[in-house]
Amino acid sequence: MKRREDPRLLVGKGRYIADIRVEHALEMHILRSPLPHARIVSIDAAAARRLPGVVQVLTHADIAGRIGKLPALDYRKGAKPAFQSVLADQKVRWVGEPVAVILAADRYVAEDAADLVSVHYESLAHLSRIEDATAPAAPLLYEEFGTNVVLEAAQSVGDADAAFASATHVFRDSFRMHRQAAVPMETRGVIAEADPASGCVTLTTSTQFPHRVRSMLAEILAIPEEKLRVIAPDVGGGFGLKEAFYAEEALSAHLALSTGRPIRWIEDRREHFGASSHAREQYHEIEAAVSAEGRITGLRSRCWTNIGGAFGTLSNAPGLYCSCLMPGPYNIPAFDARVYSVVTNKSPLNVFRGAGHPQAVLVMERMIDRIARELSLDRVKLRLMNMIPVTDMPSDRGLHLPSGERVVYDSGDYSQCLEDAARMMDYAGFQSERDRLLREGRLAGMGIAFYVEGTGFGPYETAGIRLDAEGRFTLLSGSSPHGQGTATTHAQMVADELGVPPDTIAILHGDTGVVKDGIGTWGSRGAAAGGSAARLAAQRLKEKAVLLAASLLNVAGERLAWENGAVAPCGEPGRALTWRQLAQAAAARSEPLGVDVRFGVPGVAYAFAAHIAVVEIDTGTGRIQVIRYGVAHDCGKIINPTIVAAQIVGGIAQGIGTLLFEEMVYDRNGLLQSQSLMDYLLPTVFDIPDIQITHRETPSPHNPTGIKGVGEGGTTGATAAVANAVQDALAPLGILLSDSGPYTPSKILDLLRTGRSAVAGA
Repeated sequence: MKRREDPRLLVGKGRYIADIRVEHALEMHILRSPLPHARIVSIDAAAARRLPGVVQVLTHADIAGRIGKLPALDYRKGAKPAFQSVLADQKVRWVGEPVAVILAADRYVAEDAADLVSVHYESLAHLSRIEDATAPAAPLLYEEFGTNVVLEAAQSVGDADAAFASATHVFRDSFRMHRQAAVPMETRGVIAEADPASGCVTLTTSTQFPHRVRSMLAEILAIPEEKLRVIAPDVGGGFGLKEAFYAEEALSAHLALSTGRPIRWIEDRREHFGASSHAREQYHEIEAAVSAEGRITGLRSRCWTNIGGAFGTLSNAPGLYCSCLMPGPYNIPAFDARVYSVVTNKSPLNVFRGAGHPQAVLVMERMIDRIARELSLDRVKLRLMNMIPVTDMPSDRGLHLPSGERVVYDSGDYSQCLEDAARMMDYAGFQSERDRLLREGRLAGMGIAFYVEGTGFGPYETAGIRLDAEGRFTLLSGSSPHGQGTATTHAQMVADELGVPPDTIAILHGDTGVVKDGIGTWGSRGAAAGGSAARLAAQRLKEKAVLLAASLLNVAGERLAWENGAVAPCGEPGRALTWRQLAQAAAARSEPLGVDVRFGVPGVAYAFAAHIAVVEIDTGTGRIQVIRYGVAHDCGKIINPTIVAAQIVGGIAQGIGTLLFEEMVYDRNGLLQSQSLMDYLLPTVFDIPDIQITHRETPSPHNPTGIKGVGEGGTTGATAAVANAVQDALAPLGILLSDSGPYTPSKILDLLRTGRSAVAGA
């Protein structure tokens, strides 16, 4: 079934934030810090306030006590409370931090007024790198903490010390993951409308979780939730960037209430790079204890995450996920992990497609390849030797997710999945191909990566179904999609349950005024949690309809059966009642058919996949081309194979972008250099090869359909697979890499010229 969302979007009929026009709206513009670290000595906004067309210019002093600090969803007990002020208070800690807000009738007037605001800064020493921020004499971003390490966390299983003491081999390495941006098609934007008399606010915002935005907005403005309505229109890409609560959302709602005018703010692309959250940047040190035959008996991981100048909504999550999912599919009896969140003078960090999983998989899979290389072991056989056998499923890993749930892999055959991928990509025959290319002066490499990823997170999701008098169904979904094809897959699931065509089911979502409760779409949970809620609602509607039919037909409910979307007494098809007839009967009784359900997610589902990439390096230009790519994956029961494949391919494209193109660059003065799509390079269709995909379906026991998530796995696997492929191509020259790229042509040429072990880009 094709995606029902696409025709409207492809012909330009989408309704994104920038498409929405509100009469008499004031344009909001944010004056942002041009410095990475400085004290604010004074702010003089008098000239800006006098500019014709300017309505207000506000600084922190003007809103103090009216708007609280931004919340952090993953703040943990014991962490230092490095929360962001909505407008900078006394200090700025990164380029792009909001300093003042200007309201004007016209956006251009607002921007002109920003140039008239005079801010006197006293520049302070800045910190960009984790090493600098954790040095003994490092300047402090928050003097009251006495440290730049704002979170320390640990977890372990088994006896790592004993494992290393008895190991035949010990491997130590370090890896870097560079900083990225999400770069959605649509940047962020908000429109706030308020009724000052009632104190009610409607906030239309480009977000992945409108109900969470409502909760956080209520907290920060001290307004009851029932007075807030949050709407997410079409969202042109989220990727985790919009799984956050931003200063602009709080400011616009406050200003709408205080002025009585609608407030509109649309982020431009340059602003997006500096003002929206960044992602990925981590430094890892890892040690592996290995037996003589190659079994990994122990693992130690130390992870430092550069979270920027303050807690974002989910700054800690990437490091915390690394502490629980680093071992992946491997049966490692002893594991010890330590994670640290470090503040620096960069934009705050947030989750990005994979939320820490790509970093964990990169480190683990790079280490697996190193063990294979140095012990002269086959890479696939080494992985198979160490994999959790299918007979051990479900497998309790003895670790905990950041949300507190115990990590228990639910189902799947990891070894078979890897063997499927190796066969599909002709792993056995690649070595001769590689040798032939090398004789021709061409470098080629094959990279393998395997991941196990938590999906379908709880705690719950909601759904409701309404049936009108004409027999039309409307599904109200607590999921709030941003490109996952929810309107298609949820309609399929409901239609299958009700016995009606999918195109008869309308879907409403992303509006807290219509759907009163919900969790949203993130963490590959759209179908597993949201779809399961929709299916449960359909089942409950059928149960309610049976009671009505039993009354109308004067038969016991257990004698009724459904067939082709109608209910009839068993053996009496001539007495069948259609959904439309049931709807009309219910309306006549003033008891319309409708249900609301909350599906409590009983556990996290774990999807997995084997990725294999083949790259070729042009030694004359340094350009890397991914020439072949294959994925064997298992996301449980598949609802729509086309959508699943598209999610995988899109994720792989982002993973290739990570390794070969994308990087947020700061100069030695702490100033952001990546400020446009001329500075921040994205992959195009010419950089993505045809991708072979083979599907496996091992149902998860954690939802009635057996679904596991698939939205993030493409990126999670691609990052490590491409990195290992590049390393495999360069290994014959003795070149070893210790970072995640991006492996640009200039970096590759430099490595080829030096012909030595190096850290790309160091």
